Amino acid sequence: MICSCGRCILRVQTCASQGHFNEAIHACLPALHGPQEVVDIIGSLLAAWQASLKKQKREQQDAMEALVSEAAAHGLLLRQGPETAQAAKFFARAKEATRERKEHRDQVDRWSTADFETLAILGKARKLQKAKRMPHGKDHYKKKKNALAFNERDALAGLSARWCTTLLCAFQDARNLFMVMEFLQGGSLTTHITRRGRLSLEETAFYMAELIEAVSVVHRYGHVHRDLKPDNMMLGAKGHLKLLDFGLSAARDESGVAKCDMICGTPEYMSPEAFEGYSSCKSDIWAIGVITYECLTGLLPFDVPSDTRTVMDKVDAIAEQACSMEEVLPEKLQLARDRQFVVGTPDSEFSKARMFLQGVLRSNDAERLSMADCREEALFDGLDFASLHQMPPPLKIKVSSPTDLTYFDVPDYEPEPLPPPHNMVAWDPSLEWANFGLDGQVYDATRKSRRESKY
Repeated sequence: MICSCGRCILRVQTCASQGHFNEAIHACLPALHGPQEVVDIIGSLLAAWQASLKKQKREQQDAMEALVSEAAAHGLLLRQGPETAQAAKFFARAKEATRERKEHRDQVDRWSTADFETLAILGKARKLQKAKRMPHGKDHYKKKKNALAFNERDALAGLSARWCTTLLCAFQDARNLFMVMEFLQGGSLTTHITRRGRLSLEETAFYMAELIEAVSVVHRYGHVHRDLKPDNMMLGAKGHLKLLDFGLSAARDESGVAKCDMICGTPEYMSPEAFEGYSSCKSDIWAIGVITYECLTGLLPFDVPSDTRTVMDKVDAIAEQACSMEEVLPEKLQLARDRQFVVGTPDSEFSKARMFLQGVLRSNDAERLSMADCREEALFDGLDFASLHQMPPPLKIKVSSPTDLTYFDVPDYEPEPLPPPHNMVAWDPSLEWANFGLDGQVYDATRKSRRESKY
């Protein structure tokens, strides 16, 4: 028995050290005949597991935990000694992992498509994702898409509910991911600009101040939004602004830059450096400048030739003008002045908007205003950034019921039915979407308890 056990342990150590954990697990199964053999084998497995933790796959960890649980169920770890203590620690970790997995499954099972009813489809998103280089082919692109989905979920769950859309829950079925967010009944800022032609200077200043507050929350979170635009700025029933769509947001590195091997975003709102594949907080400030101009005029500060044949021709035309904005902007500011004159804005007041736009729409990001500088601009005189959420918004939202879609241009096609709940699965076989499910209230309560436990 000793020789047989020794051979098993040697084989287990060899297989595990080479990363062949499935073979290692199978190698130790014949030796489950007594406490000492189990302790020795599990000790060997544990040492190899700890040394190669980052290389293990989820399936291999599950198999190892199952082996340890089987040994514990048979009462085979009875002897005392250092190996037993080491194995006991592993048992504790395995038990905790099992508990967390059960809690997660309970949480995912809490939500399904049976809990929702389709009322209307409000729109479908489109984004530019131009590959600069694709060294790993389709698998690399797939990983990027997966990361965007988790990125959006994590940002929505972690950001301030005052200025960012609240995530109520997230779940999945065999083919789809679902993120359930609060319904912001006031519609997007795009809707208000389009229907009215432009906003007044006072309205623009108020909503740009709220946008600065919202983007500051994202920056304090350690991210750059990278897709700021009026479509992603929603108004609640009381008329206050909330930011959404964080799928393209990215964490900043130590130098404050978010790099990407894909040029991504909406071209009209991308800064010059974003076309080169990197962004920073100053990139979001550029977008705030473009949105400010659009609020004042109903137009974009770019001229896109009508004879552009492809989307990339349009992108190239916008990028060229963005990189030479100092030459383009004077003429555009005069146009903005003329369009504001029509709604009664005096020159003395418009000059505040002119100074702000000249400060944020700088092709060199180092010359752009910072977020702190933006708050000190004359455009925002009379606005207390700390109490914006308590001030009456300039746009009044008038709806007749909680499902009133007055501020949405609903597409002219039938709502797509949600998949039936019996098709729901909590775990996908490839484990690409493991742990995607989330309950907003559970997440907030857990985060609060963790903060309190630190004090």
